Amino acid sequence: MRVELNLVGLCCAVPQLLAYSKIKKLKEGDVLEIVVEKGSSQERDIVNLIEYFKLDVTRRENGDEVRYTLKIDKAILSNN
Repeated sequence: MRVELNLVGLCCAVPQLLAYSKIKKLKEGDVLEIVVEKGSSQERDIVNLIEYFKLDVTRRENGDEVRYTLKIDKAILSNN
């Protein structure tokens, strides 16, 4: 399953909490695409979350937005 999580316009801890919750609900092989504003606190929060879960990620910039594409694997689900 491929899921997009658009966090543009959200602030504080909300983006990180939404992304964490979504990652925990995904199954092995699922792909999550997270959209944030480039250079924002959202992006810093998502980078921290990616590092916490040790996720393999692809980062793409498109104007003022950044898309992080994450593929969920079994190790991520069992270790966190």
